[in-house]
Amino acid sequence: MKTLKLMLSVLILMALFAACKKGTNDPDDPNNPENIQKVSTADLLPYYIVAARKTGDQKLAVMTFTQEGTGLKVNLHRQGYLRSMTADVAENTLTFDLDGTGTYTYRFALEKSASGQLTLKSYQYTDKGNTAQGFEFAVLANTNTAQNYENADFKAGALLFRFTGTKTIDWDIKERQIGTKYYPPPINQVLPIMAVTPEVSVPYYALAAGSFKANSDFIGAMVPSWKNINSPLMVIERNNITYQANKQ
Repeated sequence: MKTLKLMLSVLILMALFAACKKGTNDPDDPNNPENIQKVSTADLLPYYIVAARKTGDQKLAVMTFTQEGTGLKVNLHRQGYLRSMTADVAENTLTFDLDGTGTYTYRFALEKSASGQLTLKSYQYTDKGNTAQGFEFAVLANTNTAQNYENADFKAGALLFRFTGTKTIDWDIKERQIGTKYYPPPINQVLPIMAVTPEVSVPYYALAAGSFKANSDFIGAMVPSWKNINSPLMVIERNNITYQANKQ
């Protein structure tokens, strides 16, 4: 009988010890019926967010993440714009305040799969000075799986542009007049010189694998989907116009 009581006591203690080790985000915890995987700041490091706001100029933003001590820093890029701030990840939600006043706030609800992959469940951008402002669309992209854009051509409708091996964006490549030439008699005319050439060629630099910027001229990124398109593509903004382009 004493042996039986001792065995029961040991089993009870083991059960209590196991219960104490369970956390509220433990996927094996029976009290966590949805098997929620906890998202940490480190989980976000290989990702970036691409978002378009509803109103104003510089609608397109690319948000990259870097480690700062034990915390997370968000680097928010727009055309000719960069703001870095500390972010918080709590209850699988990423939040940050653009200027620390509560005027411009960002919120992204995340979900983590059993394999560790993150997905974006919802997003919110609030501007207290403009109630019409907000996100038109946002998507989470992984630097490890993003399509490569370097040394490649892209088309958005009839618009053709190229990322060259010398780190420039050759924009709007087509046949155009590049000069004139005078032909003496008997022709006796000034005729245009035509060539296939870009409108502009602008140096760019990478933000993270899959995203890039050309100071105030361009910003863009490869995304796994965008709005009603469920396949990989590029979104790129120039002169406050956002283009959706396919790799050629």
